[in-house]
Amino acid sequence: MSGLEVVDAGGDVVQLVDVDGYRVCTFDREPEKEADIVREIKNFNCRHDDVFIIAPPKSGTHWVWEIISMLYEGRAETMQKSKSHQMLEHQTADILEGIKSPRILDSHLDIQHLPKQIFEQRLKIVHVLRNPKDLLVSYYNHVKGILCYGYNGKWENFFSLFLNDELDYGSWFQYVREWEKFIRENPSHPIHVMFYEDLQENSIGEIKRLATFLELEPSEELIHAISEKCKFGNMYKDKMYPDSVRREVYRGDFTMYRKGTVGDWKNWFTVTQNEVFDQHYKQKMAGSNLQFKYTLS
Repeated sequence: MSGLEVVDAGGDVVQLVDVDGYRVCTFDREPEKEADIVREIKNFNCRHDDVFIIAPPKSGTHWVWEIISMLYEGRAETMQKSKSHQMLEHQTADILEGIKSPRILDSHLDIQHLPKQIFEQRLKIVHVLRNPKDLLVSYYNHVKGILCYGYNGKWENFFSLFLNDELDYGSWFQYVREWEKFIRENPSHPIHVMFYEDLQENSIGEIKRLATFLELEPSEELIHAISEKCKFGNMYKDKMYPDSVRREVYRGDFTMYRKGTVGDWKNWFTVTQNEVFDQHYKQKMAGSNLQFKYTLS
């Protein structure tokens, strides 16, 4: 069986899928069906103009997917569907095959589980990173808020699950180190690195950089309009599911767009937790050149 119950220190359970030792979300499917989807992703049939948003969970992929979609559409209008509809591990191959080109596909899977053709064909990758303290807080609210995880545990116990690499997609630290190594060793592969905090601080500049990478030439007016349309308040309002759908998917008043700020971790981390996290980060990220912003001035 592929179903996996991860139990925290308080006895609360996270429902996941075990794919040959690799953990993913159930996406509200039978575990074996989800496991089969993930196993087949390596053989996914890519197109030459596919763009892949690759990032750890809760790094801002919904936000970046919306921006890229608007850039390709050439208009600052909210997409009528979610990026989850174009997520490799969330959808079946036939659904993804039916999406018109260019496809803006996304995934949180590690390198080993991604389509081989991404690397064989050197397809465009937008790699999104976010400071891990804010990411962890967002991740906790995400897992508690989505019903298929079945989790209702305490913050301090989830904190330990994260540091012990027991959640879906495995270790955040290993994930970002693997991508840092890949980018360093494959300078000819078209990969655009974006930081969530930079997008918060300078959305116009970051959208311009992104458009250049995608080989698009949006007008100055369109860039400003996309920046405005993709502000947190607008995204929160425009991407809200109907109540009937929300009741089936989410717990309480949860939404994918919770706060959209930098530095919220300070409202969650105790002094001791912050010290433990910093020490863990220092150990796991030794030798890394990545620099994260934990607050904005």
